[in-house]
Amino acid sequence: MLTVHIISDSIGNTAKDVVDAALVQFSYSDDSYKILKNSNVGTKDKIESILANIEKDDIIVQTLVDKELASYVKELAKIKGIVVIDLLTDILNIFEEKLKVKPENNPGLIRKMGAEYFKRVDALEFAVKYDDGKDINGLKEADIIILGVSRTSKTPLSLYLANRNIKVMNVPIVQDLILPEQLYEVKRKIIGLTNSVEQLNKLRGERLKALGVDHGTDYTDEVQIFEELEYAMDIMEKMGCPVIDVQNKAIEETAELVINIMRERGLEI
Repeated sequence: MLTVHIISDSIGNTAKDVVDAALVQFSYSDDSYKILKNSNVGTKDKIESILANIEKDDIIVQTLVDKELASYVKELAKIKGIVVIDLLTDILNIFEEKLKVKPENNPGLIRKMGAEYFKRVDALEFAVKYDDGKDINGLKEADIIILGVSRTSKTPLSLYLANRNIKVMNVPIVQDLILPEQLYEVKRKIIGLTNSVEQLNKLRGERLKALGVDHGTDYTDEVQIFEELEYAMDIMEKMGCPVIDVQNKAIEETAELVINIMRERGLEI
């Protein structure tokens, strides 16, 4: 198996994209090679530690903007007979010569305005635009549609997934209000969220307090919350959508469950 070691003083996504673009040109199965990323490499000690675990037949692909560190990788690799592909040094040298300007040597700038960055911005803008059912016109474009009663973490989850370049729309389930019929046309992309009565009571109470409302309302009444949850569950069961209980779950944990469920349903997330 071919092992490609990426060494970067940033995340290493740029190098991985280049490696992926090259490897896709070869008719090898995915188990014919593996890519290992070494991110945020900024010292010679770290480089020595990485090189100590690289075999002679492996390949190093580096994006180190620090010329001294880039040279050090090549120096150690040459001793071990390891091939190094330097994606930055030659380009930086040529541009420096032609532009008559010194490079910033700032790790991470190479990826800042890349395609992934713009995809993330697009997903975040989408999440904000289609938050809380404000506009149902995003149903077809959305990668995932989240349903749930108030305070089931629909918005935080939408924004977290948007940071993973996933376009998410969330729609609240409000008792006795009919959901848009268009939702039934995209059932495969829908996932429901639920929580316990006690947890929702606490979260809603904190929400009211933050808004300066101290007295009790139907919003925090446990009987009312129970009825809301029953109503929501009935709708989600009729839709046949998976339901995640978010009680005591971190947003990150819920997000991974959502992604895994959607992939199991055949969606490319």
